[in-house]
Amino acid sequence: MDIEDLERAAARHWQAPEQERLGDWLLRAAEGFTGRANSALPLGDPGVPLPEAVAATKDWYRRRALPPMIVVPAVLHQGPPPGPLENLLAERGWLPRPGPAIVMTSAIADIPARQGPDVRLDPEPDESWLALYRYRGQELPPIARTLLMSAPWQAFASVRQDGRVVACGRISVAGDPGEQWGAITAVEVDPGCQRQGLGAALTSALAAAAAGRGARRVLLQVETDNAPARALYSRCGFRDSHRYHYMIAP
Repeated sequence: MDIEDLERAAARHWQAPEQERLGDWLLRAAEGFTGRANSALPLGDPGVPLPEAVAATKDWYRRRALPPMIVVPAVLHQGPPPGPLENLLAERGWLPRPGPAIVMTSAIADIPARQGPDVRLDPEPDESWLALYRYRGQELPPIARTLLMSAPWQAFASVRQDGRVVACGRISVAGDPGEQWGAITAVEVDPGCQRQGLGAALTSALAAAAAGRGARRVLLQVETDNAPARALYSRCGFRDSHRYHYMIAP
């Protein structure tokens, strides 16, 4: 899949409760929780000239008291110069949000099975699961549960010790039959339980759950400076696909 197709596939796994089309662009809002659910996905033709599309996007987010934000997917390494959209945003004073990320993908068949702790799968996150998961270090707002349950199908993995969740993760599956993708999100390991193989055990269990729903490939997103996570996923069979960052209006 090319970058645009993969970004469209990823959008089905984390769906904001408020979405609106601007031509082919997708505007998304979820009370500010997570960049993906509160940014415009500018793929295809917005149906109006680019300056008008940017102005309409900015106004859409301002009306919701949210910072206007547009996600910009890009190739991994030094490639062609920025496209018309990114040039226009820079001219108008939009700035990159800290924390650019890499999208990684793998064939599920390439992810090795792991022997390790029991990984429990549930159809919904319970309070113990939610108590461990943090997004960029912050406690979860009420709308987080809405986003966690927003895919066509999802399950929630946990490793528990003495009744407490010490590692968690979410797997979702979306796509047309025969073209389904799994997506791994919301992975968290208790700081006191790191370097015990829990991340690899979770990854293996989550991928197997996606395979059970008909997916043959799985994707995930990880910030570029999160070297330990990127190394873990590389060991599990994932390879870098592309990068992306968010541009925020002044």
